[in-house]
Order: sequence, then structure tokens, then C-alpha cells
Amino acid sequence: MDSVLSYRKRQESIAQEKLVVAELAVTQALERLNHKKSEIQELTRALGKKQEIGIMAMEIGRYENKIELGRVEIQQLEKIFQEKKDIAIRKRLRLLEKVKDHKALKTLKEQQNKSWRQYLDKKETAMLDEVAILHHDRKIR
Repeated sequence: MDSVLSYRKRQESIAQEKLVVAELAVTQALERLNHKKSEIQELTRALGKKQEIGIMAMEIGRYENKIELGRVEIQQLEKIFQEKKDIAIRKRLRLLEKVKDHKALKTLKEQQNKSWRQYLDKKETAMLDEVAILHHDRKIR
């Protein structure tokens, strides 16, 4: 039972490490997404300012192309972020499952140990009773 418990504990630790890695990936994906969004906002502001002061149509086209490309990248980054988030959720659920398994086995081990101690106590009581009976029989003879 101890080997099974230690195996389950290792599985729990591995699941916990995988969750940490997955959550780190979610954080990094969110940071990339937010960075790209701020880039696009900055490009949009710059385009607006340049349009106010007057720029050539070719330069406006370059800005609009950069902004459109950025929007496509944002969509890809949002998709990646959602995938990483889903993975982290699955890792969290897997960790929860491992924790429950380990706890259930630990409880089972404690119950088995308690039952074994009760069995040994009964055996000891029976032996002491028998010794007392034998000792009493000797005194009577």
C-alpha cells in the first residue's frame, strides 16, 4: 500500500508541475496578445494623427496594411490563448483528480491500519484471557 501511495503522490506532483507549466503558458500567451493589441492601438492612433495633419495615400495604405496584419495576428493570438487556457483547465482537473485519488488511498490505508490494530488488539485480549484462564487453572489445582 505504501508503494501505491508513493506512486500516487508522484503522479500528483507531476500533475502539479504540468499545471504550473500550463498556467505559465497561458500568462505568456496573454502577455503576447495584450502587447499586440497595444501595438495595433498605437498604430491606429498614429494613423489618425497623421491623417489629421495630412499624409499621402500610399502611406495611409501602409498603415492600414500593418493594422490589418496586426488584427489577423490578434485573432491568431486569441486562438492560441484560448487553447492554452483550455489546456490549463484540463491540467487543473487532472490535478484535482490525482489529489482525490491520493486522498482516497490514504484514507483507505488509514482504515486498513485501524482495522489491523483492532484485529491485533482482539488477538492480544484473547491471548491474555487464555493466559489468565491457564493461570487461574494452575492456582485451583
